Amino acid sequence: MIELSGHRTAWAEAFQLEAARLTAALHTEVDAIEHIGSTAVPGLVAKPIIDLAARASDGTDPRTLGPLLVKLGYDPKPAGPTTHAVYARSDGSRRTHLLHVFTAADWEHCNQRLFRDKLLHDASAVRRYQDLKLGLAAAHDDGRAYTAAKLPLIEELLNEERAARGLPPTTAWDK
Repeated sequence: MIELSGHRTAWAEAFQLEAARLTAALHTEVDAIEHIGSTAVPGLVAKPIIDLAARASDGTDPRTLGPLLVKLGYDPKPAGPTTHAVYARSDGSRRTHLLHVFTAADWEHCNQRLFRDKLLHDASAVRRYQDLKLGLAAAHDDGRAYTAAKLPLIEELLNEERAARGLPPTTAWDK
């Protein structure tokens, strides 16, 4: 079974603390850090992992930040998405943070931020997504299968947000 927790207000504080650590370590390499993922949405159940999105400064390749991030306990995930860099931080055997780093050019319309925004302003979308997550978490032991089964609804909600912003539809899967 996939571990989901009821929303915790402490997640916002955990994000703030981690964003401050990242900002201090990355100096001018990134110029924005935001809380994304389910832990960023009040009232939504989530895996207890803090997801962060960072915008690389102009001229910075997100995939070159590994040496700076390793010092903070992050490991690069080269098998992750093709659209941006991903770094994971763990506490022993449990992942605690997932950092997505986007180029400055991709930042404004990246799927993760748009999906978060949809959930922040659409209570119906939150209910639908939470119901799906709870059902899938009970039915799956494999995190990849759980994530893949969420994709159709994620893509539907993401494209609703894109349409509301005058953007063309896209696929949510970026591998």
